[in-house]
Amino acid sequence: MTTPVLRRRPRTVRDVAVPDGVPDAEPDRVPDSPDGAPGPLMIVVGGVPGAGKSTLLARIADDVPGGVVLDPDRYRRRIAGRVPSWVPYGAYRWAVHTVHAVVTLWRILRGPGSDVPLLVHDTATRGRRREALGLLARSRGWDPVLVAVDVSLAEALDGQLDRGRVVRPEQFVRHWSRWTAQRPAFAVADGGPRGPWSGVYLMARCDAFRQVRELARRRVAALA
Repeated sequence: MTTPVLRRRPRTVRDVAVPDGVPDAEPDRVPDSPDGAPGPLMIVVGGVPGAGKSTLLARIADDVPGGVVLDPDRYRRRIAGRVPSWVPYGAYRWAVHTVHAVVTLWRILRGPGSDVPLLVHDTATRGRRREALGLLARSRGWDPVLVAVDVSLAEALDGQLDRGRVVRPEQFVRHWSRWTAQRPAFAVADGGPRGPWSGVYLMARCDAFRQVRELARRRVAALA
């Protein structure tokens, strides 16, 4: 497995005002909200295992009031608290991901009940599943946006070690192979009101939290 070297396509961004008293501060840059799609956001945070999706979503949950976060790590912690400590995660991984899939599908099908955003954890490396998720969400009244967290192979492996859960090698190879094959499409995709996603953003891990938070906050403010 090797990390592809690809040129990053410039994304459409909008400057955020620099705080008063800090004239030389570097302004944050966040993606524009998708044009022509004013409904409540469903933001899918994608990326290979170890990209930092759960960490990002945990921080977003604290910073975006009312936002609904669907992350399998929450179900993992709940199940882990109910089984003996000596039971390995691999023994109930299937249950964690089944619960996450069922809850995610139920939330999407129920449709938005308010203007708060829905944030969903998904690897997004399976092309047909990814497109079906976006189209289903749009059909139920969501404004679907995909954020792909861009990491190198070394960063993904280190991220798994840091969290203490390492994906089986053969499973990770499949994820990484699909990611490297699809990453060029993420880098040039813009999304639109007629496709699966209103917006598609490829973001470095160091930038993803700030930009996803501002995207969610901006839409909530616009609909308020």
